[in-house]
Parts: sequence; structure tokens; C-alpha cells
Amino acid sequence: MTINFHNTHFEISASRMVECPGASVPEIVFAGRSNAGKSTAINTLCKQRQLAYASKMPGRTQLLNFFHVIEQAEPIARLVDLPGYGFAQLAQTSQSVWDKELGSYLADRPSLVGTVLIVDCRRGLLELDYALIKWVGHRQLPVHILLSKADKFNRQEQVLALRATQKALDPFRVNGHEITVQLWSALKKIGMIELETQLSNWVRPPQATPETEPPTP
Repeated sequence: MTINFHNTHFEISASRMVECPGASVPEIVFAGRSNAGKSTAINTLCKQRQLAYASKMPGRTQLLNFFHVIEQAEPIARLVDLPGYGFAQLAQTSQSVWDKELGSYLADRPSLVGTVLIVDCRRGLLELDYALIKWVGHRQLPVHILLSKADKFNRQEQVLALRATQKALDPFRVNGHEITVQLWSALKKIGMIELETQLSNWVRPPQATPETEPPTP
């Protein structure tokens, strides 16, 4: 059953791992470059314009932002807006600290069930995107890639972008590492149902269909 993400509320911001809330419910992180559109994707998914703050200066918000997904008055999941990687304006010492904090979160957080990676379909996967996929691949954390700004392409260009991304990801699907890709546009709401379904399956994995028992002779 698809989860209604519309009833989602800001919970807390954390600048360090020790400030993160308890790992009590499944968590899904939204990752990508500083200007990738992570906050916009969360706002669009939850149908709330200002839920996740989108800074006009990429890389300025250096916080892990947690949002509770509520169902029947109870939190059932969290969406986590990660700081964008590639902080060109930060001092190297500060960037190193954040690399360590974010790396630890992605590698060790027990409640993580999946990573949503936002990639501009006009630019494709870049070096830092591949680095993140490799990092979460060590713990077999599923990755779902949103090829954003798909509305900028015609249908043929969309198909080609999707096909090229799938092919580029083949070497990273090691030992069954789950990496899925879809077209996405926050502006035109392209891919909404597909995204909702994917995230719902991470929070509530579908029941495996039991094998049919052979008839009794």
C-alpha cells in the first residue's frame, strides 16, 4: 500500500551525528550536489512548498534535516535532507569535518533503508554521484536515482537519458546492489507515483509471495 507522504512534519536539524534523533523508524535520505534539488524533491513529494528549506546559495545549509512521516498520529518513517556535496565555498577543514560526519551517517546509521539521489538529467552522473553510490554500496543500501528536470527534454531525449544512466550504473550493481532510476520533474510532477511507490516499498517491503505447495498425491 502506497504511503501518503503529505502528512510530513519537520522534526529536527543536526550538525553532528550525536545530535541526530534516535533510529526509531525507517529513514530515507535525499542526497546530491548542492544545487541538485533535494529540498525541492521533498517539498514536491510531500505537497508542501516550504517544508524543506531550499537555500538560494548552494552548499550554505550544512545540516542534516529530519522530517517525520505521520500516519494515524504515529511516526512511521523519516525523510532526511542531507547537505549537498561539493561545498566550494567552505574552508577545507570544515569540509573534511562534514565528509567524516556524513560518511559516518551513511555507513553506520542502522535505520537507513534507502538513498534517493537527485541527478540533473542534462548533466548525467558525475564523479561525486558515483562516489556516493560506491559508499552506500558497501552496506548494500538501495539507491533510487531521480533524473531531475526531465521536462527540459522531449520524449526521445528522456528515453536516451534513462538508457544511458542505466548502462552507466551496471558496473555498480555488484552482489545484487539495488540501483533503480526514473525520470523526475518537480515542476511538471513527472514521476510522482513511481517515487511514492518506491519509497513506500522501502518503508514497508512487500510481502514475499509464498511458493505454491505441490498438490497432495
